[in-house]
Amino acid sequence: MRIWPFRKRRKPVEPVVERVTADDLTRMGQRGELARAVVTPPPAPRASADRVRATVAQLPGRPLGGAGAGARTTAAPARQTAAAVLVLDGVQRVTVSGGGLIGRDPASAHPGGGYGHVIALEDPEKLLSRTHLEFGFGAEGTLWVLDAASANGVELQRPGHPAAVLVPSQRTTVHPGDTVVFGGHTLRTEPAVGLVGESPLG
Repeated sequence: MRIWPFRKRRKPVEPVVERVTADDLTRMGQRGELARAVVTPPPAPRASADRVRATVAQLPGRPLGGAGAGARTTAAPARQTAAAVLVLDGVQRVTVSGGGLIGRDPASAHPGGGYGHVIALEDPEKLLSRTHLEFGFGAEGTLWVLDAASANGVELQRPGHPAAVLVPSQRTTVHPGDTVVFGGHTLRTEPAVGLVGESPLG
């Protein structure tokens, strides 16, 4: 019988933690003990406000506001308001923007009424009421008219349709080509050319 020699079990070797400083890494790199020296680059300097402003100003279509050098200033676009040209009796043309009244003497019937346009017409046939017709613009810029409770009514003539008498105090949209007949007079509309300012036109 063969007897194996008794072997004493060895204790596991505990690893020794070595603290390596930046100087140690430098010396090891100089001696070739490191395959590669890892160098952390310094943080990039923060861009100044002037550099950021100059960079953004060079972007196409993105001008930077402010009073900096080279800053481009653009004027605010003109605001376009609803407007139309009223052609009365095929002769008189009135450019309007906003609400208004038409009649024999609408100013006396509505003193200080706050309307942008008050148009008085001659009434040789005695068919026109003092305030015969009211007009204005809808939310989409379309022109509307209404019979202001006149004595002889208002008629709308639209190509391809029979003539229709307007219901008093009810707005009716006027389309291009329509003719409004009221008190011995006629009214047609034409589009206004160009931009119209915010203030009512006389």
